[in-house]
Amino acid sequence: MCGIAGIIYRQPELYKNLGNDLLRLIQPLETRGPDSCGVGVYGSATHQLKILLFAAEDVSWEEVKHWWEKQTKVIEFDAIANGRRIILDTTDKPLNLAQIKRHLAISFPQVHLMSTGQLLEIYKEVGTAENLFQKYQLNNFTGSHGIGHTRMATESIVDTYHSHPFTSAPDLCIVHNGQISNYYKLRFTLEKKGIVFETDNDSEAIAHYIRYQLLQGYSLEQSLQNLLNDIDGTYTFLVATTDKIALVRDKFAAKPAVIYETPEMVAIASEYRCFLNLPHYNPNAKISEPDAGEIKTWSTTNKPTPHLELV
Repeated sequence: MCGIAGIIYRQPELYKNLGNDLLRLIQPLETRGPDSCGVGVYGSATHQLKILLFAAEDVSWEEVKHWWEKQTKVIEFDAIANGRRIILDTTDKPLNLAQIKRHLAISFPQVHLMSTGQLLEIYKEVGTAENLFQKYQLNNFTGSHGIGHTRMATESIVDTYHSHPFTSAPDLCIVHNGQISNYYKLRFTLEKKGIVFETDNDSEAIAHYIRYQLLQGYSLEQSLQNLLNDIDGTYTFLVATTDKIALVRDKFAAKPAVIYETPEMVAIASEYRCFLNLPHYNPNAKISEPDAGEIKTWSTTNKPTPHLELV
């Protein structure tokens, strides 16, 4: 049992509330998932490649920086707790991110590439939401939308790498509650197509499946419809891109999800009580629950930016 949550604003003047609102929305869900917490948040577009790195062990960050400078032009290389947030100028030298990930793992096996993109930043670790937000100073994060997760580990191990959100492409991430019953079959199919898995968490397969569908030219909505047909199990999950959040519920409606809508924002959570924790809770908000097998999508005022590379 895990908890999922998401927020997407309809008015840019509310972007300043994202960090605090997402924290307040996630915290009640810790009773569903006390093992770890994570968020994928979408801030201001850099028009360059933004990468977040995490290291579970000691590493010479100066050596890591020099390694990146050999790959491309480094604009920023900022410390964030036990990781680094870097901005790369890839205008003159586009990066093959799949190749970069492989070479980074060989040169610095203790360093994990947490997220890539123009807007997306993923933060996750073992422990509470409060600790996560304090450690990475997320309370004041400004952005258009974000998703979050609290995890109760039922199959794979408890560590940062197995925590949610999962990502498989720039500016794409997912959070998931439930079980994928045909996980091994799905993973085998994706691996035959050259996709490399980093964990044995079944949720990672969802992210890779969506990426593969997008590579085939399908829209996000059609990719999710294909997923409903191909993935067995009981689940609800949220997918976020540069300009959208989508909610998917399995055909049995076995896992909970509730939607809160006002003219200013949309919030999604595993339980209704999460909305009562929002600082600007509106008792007149429209409350609904997705039907079995339903896909719902909401868009921001952002202009969709093309994926830098669907690696």
